[in-house]
Amino acid sequence: MKRALFLLLPVAFGLSGCLKDDLDPAALTGNPLDPDYSGPALVELVSDTTRIIYGGGQPIDTVVEQTIHVRTDLLPAGTTWKLYITQVNTGQVLDYGSELPPPDDHSYHHVVAGTSYCFDYQLKVQFSLTKAWRYCTVAGP
Repeated sequence: MKRALFLLLPVAFGLSGCLKDDLDPAALTGNPLDPDYSGPALVELVSDTTRIIYGGGQPIDTVVEQTIHVRTDLLPAGTTWKLYITQVNTGQVLDYGSELPPPDDHSYHHVVAGTSYCFDYQLKVQFSLTKAWRYCTVAGP
């Protein structure tokens, strides 16, 4: 019995030394991969435009496009990611590889002048999504 007590005493002291302070999840907002990230934008809007597409000399479509930049300097080295875009007005989700700029097919087609068209941009790292950054463009005439 005394021998068991002598063995349990060091184990108890060893485990008590591992006790850490309580973790405050609200304070953990500095990781760009976290959905609650509060630092600089990971996805930045570079430009937005409304352009008219012509075919046979006639306008056949009006398109809203946005150009974005992913701040890879904010990510840990070696992080692989995919660009995840949601067209807010339609709910369509587009999932691209990390080649930038993304293809033009993420644009809104057949837009109406004066209407706001929004995109939500997120990065997908493994199976998780980062915080979404929303940028809206009002279609021009």
